[in-house]
Amino acid sequence: MNTKILFIFVIIIVAVTGAIFFFWSGDRKSGSADDSSGFIISKSAIYVAEQSPGFSVSVSVVRLEKSGFVVIHEDAAEAPGKILGVSSLLPAGETKNLLPITLLRATKDGEIIYAMLHADDGDGTFDAAHDKPVLDSVDGASMMTIVTVSKDAADPGVINP
Repeated sequence: MNTKILFIFVIIIVAVTGAIFFFWSGDRKSGSADDSSGFIISKSAIYVAEQSPGFSVSVSVVRLEKSGFVVIHEDAAEAPGKILGVSSLLPAGETKNLLPITLLRATKDGEIIYAMLHADDGDGTFDAAHDKPVLDSVDGASMMTIVTVSKDAADPGVINP
């Protein structure tokens, strides 16, 4: 098996497994100090499956503490670069199966893109200068996910409410 394909397969398995554990909280209070599992869940989260090349990105699940946006960035030396697309304003709470985010250009097979959460500054309109990235309550890093673009990507399907 080609090493690149094996690597991508392992990344997908790890991402899906992580997302299942990340979003599944049963009846427990997520991220509380009383959570004896030791598994901390941030107040904001995002999950985007591997994407097929094209002019849009489908986002499966977003959880926001306050209203905000999903911003798609292209890769710039293994870090988020130029903005390719922005979702409409999303409410606080969990949103599943967002409408596809239209991009300024088509993504290409093998490309890496980033889906990042940005908090709304209160005006309901995205402005990169004022709507800052949402920071993880655990480690202070920007809340984002790395997304692989592949011509072999499976349809992510619909996540049931």
